Formats: sequence, C-alpha cells, structure tokens
Amino acid sequence: MLYVPFSTAKEYIIGVEDVQYYPLFDFRGHDTSRPSFTKDLLAHFFESENLAYRFVALPIKRFDKWFVEHSIDFKFPDNFRWREDSANSLGIHFSDPVLKLTAGTYVLKKNQNVDRKSISTLATIRGFYPTLWINEVKKKQVVLYEEALPIAIVKQIIYGYSDATNIDANVLRHYLKKVNNTDELVLAKNIHSEQYHYHFSTIYYPEIIEKFNQYLKNNQDYIAKLKAKYNIQE
Repeated sequence: MLYVPFSTAKEYIIGVEDVQYYPLFDFRGHDTSRPSFTKDLLAHFFESENLAYRFVALPIKRFDKWFVEHSIDFKFPDNFRWREDSANSLGIHFSDPVLKLTAGTYVLKKNQNVDRKSISTLATIRGFYPTLWINEVKKKQVVLYEEALPIAIVKQIIYGYSDATNIDANVLRHYLKKVNNTDELVLAKNIHSEQYHYHFSTIYYPEIIEKFNQYLKNNQDYIAKLKAKYNIQE
C-alpha cells in the first residue's frame, strides 16, 4: 500500500513480515493490499499525521537484519525478545505496547494437561523464533516443523503429525474456523507461558515513535473497535 500526500517529500518504509498471520497481519507474497489489524492501524496513524508511507514485506528468516540489509525506516511487529543482539547495538527505539499477546504452547484439547517433557514436535511458521522452546530445539530434544501457512499448522496438530504449536491464539481461532474445529486446540495448562507485546520500532526516527505513542493514547476507542473488527483477544 502506498499513501503519498502532496505536503510530504519523505516516504517512510515500514518493514512487515512476508507471511499470512491473519487477523494480526497478512502480507504473504509481498501483497500489502490485504486488510488486517496491522495494516489498518498503521495506515490510520500515518495518514492522521499526513506522512507518506509504504509497506514492504520482507522475509522472516532475516528478521533481525532488516534495518541493516533493507534500509527500512520502521518495523512491525517487533519485540526485544526476538533479537539475538541483547546489547541492542543498533540503538533500536521501541514504541509503547500495541498488542498484549500470550506466548504459549497449544495442543489438542484432550492433551491440555501434558507436561513439557511430553512435547517432542513443535509446529510453527517458517522463520518464527521459538522463544520458549529454543533450548529444547537447539539440544534436539524437540523437532521443529516449519510451515508457510497457519492452516497447515492447525491441520498438523489436529491430525496428530505434531504435538503442539506456538503460534498466536488469535491466528489459531481464525484458522480453526476454516476447518470447522473451533475449540479443538487449547493452551497447555502445565507448560510455561508468558505475556509479551507487539511494538513499533525504528532506528532513525524516534520522534515519530513518540508521535505513535501519543496516537495510541489518543485513539483508544478506534483501536478497541479495530480489535473487535478483527476478533483479536488480548
């Protein structure tokens, strides 16, 4: 999507993930025209500030290299927990939280009481960083099955090809409806989960991040309606 008001010379490049992850975002195949929470929210912000912008869908595998390799101005979503550079040597500025989500392990309802040692296979989106399972994956205690599409992950779990998945509950709910299995996958009760946030980030434009933070405060009603529109639960 491109929006260029005549009053602005600079066009800001927003790096987004080249993946289908509806309703949170959907930029698969570099198609930035599909509606999603991310697209609507950021378009509304930039247009309200009369700023020109363009979404550029980039490969997840190089997520932590986007600022350097693709010279983007902003990234969404972002979170410090996904970066291997714990010192933040690039000096990335993160916005206030945009969405509060749960990083957890989702299993078949009949397996909701399984413990961590019972999980030997984990299905996820290709390129996603398995934060809560990274040690087991590195030690080869858990095999990571990567798929391009969330619906393939849902089917893997339902048909017993994988024990669990770590993709977001909002995404799971959407694709469970697609296969007429609305309550089949649940959060594993006895496996550690934690809250985390989606942030907007930049290296070069902290002043726009400040504007975005103010926008979040001033547009709570609009954002609430956007969450309701896309059936996003926090």
